[in-house]
Amino acid sequence: MSVIASAPAQDAAAIRGVSLELSGLHRSFGATHALAGFDLALAPGELVAMLGPSGCGKTTALRIVAGFDRPDQGSVSLDGTDLTPLPANKRDMGMVFQSYSLFPHLTAGQNVGYGPRLRKVSGAERDKQAKELLELVGMAGMDGRYPHQLSGGQQQRVALARALAVRPKVLLLDEPLSALDAKVRLQLRDEIRRIQQEFGITTLFVTHDQEEALSMADRVAVMRAGHLEQCAAPAELYDRPATAFVAQFVGTMNHLPGKIIDAGKVRAGGRELDVDGDCPAAGTEVNVLLRPENIDLAQDGEAADAASRGQVLLATFLGATTRLTVRLGDGTEAKADLPSHRAVEFPVGSSVRLVPAPRPVLVVERD
Repeated sequence: MSVIASAPAQDAAAIRGVSLELSGLHRSFGATHALAGFDLALAPGELVAMLGPSGCGKTTALRIVAGFDRPDQGSVSLDGTDLTPLPANKRDMGMVFQSYSLFPHLTAGQNVGYGPRLRKVSGAERDKQAKELLELVGMAGMDGRYPHQLSGGQQQRVALARALAVRPKVLLLDEPLSALDAKVRLQLRDEIRRIQQEFGITTLFVTHDQEEALSMADRVAVMRAGHLEQCAAPAELYDRPATAFVAQFVGTMNHLPGKIIDAGKVRAGGRELDVDGDCPAAGTEVNVLLRPENIDLAQDGEAADAASRGQVLLATFLGATTRLTVRLGDGTEAKADLPSHRAVEFPVGSSVRLVPAPRPVLVVERD
């Protein structure tokens, strides 16, 4: 693993501290509405990850912020100044792409120094800055290498250093880790987060990887069909999703059969639970959304709710916890995370019943 140096004081001071606001963004491509009234605000120095399924509009929003595309309606502002009319080269933003986009005929040092060169920075100062930034991203001594002499992870580090070299007000990351193998991706996401915090640079990060978003971001903005479903800290997003879509999209979610019995009440797994959010009319058949850690198991019994009874299909040891996969009577599967010392009470093939934790739940009507 590479060692990351502290950010040069002059660079950190030059970059730190702007707010970014996306207001009422609309963007259509023919009949396709990529963005439909998208709003998002970032505090100075904050890293926000935009997460969502393919086609939800996250890359379109990033391109509009960068100035590579223009919205049909809405605005982008930095510290209250409207940037919407400005071209990309007037926005003081640094962007790191999935494909690295390094100049193949330039060395790592020359790639990093390219932006300062366009800004008429002297050769000696460019070289000094390039060496400092390459050291910062764990590439000390590699300034003379060409892109084809570098691994994918090393090329992405050079791309990050190049983006920082222009002292951008905002750093934009467009799925920068998706082309890397798992080990390098884990290492580089930690390095990007550490560097971002050292500089205190406002950062907007597009990813399709939930784990990446939850582990790196101060807040995660979950998008769906061109609008924002929820933007919250990772723990809040996971524990208190605002909508059924967020609950099902982020993390693993079980669908336990249930029935609305009264206003704000649902019966599932032999228990009455409070409904969080919208509640259908009494008598409606629903699926109750439950995380694996919010489901316990008990030995099967005739008095148990038939819909919550099943058979253990698989036990996956995860260390302190074991994930048990249970096939229910209707053929669906549910997952329960139990302490490993308890999971041995329910071997594969045993009959069990699911016992939901007594906490408010989200529900969706059954098809």
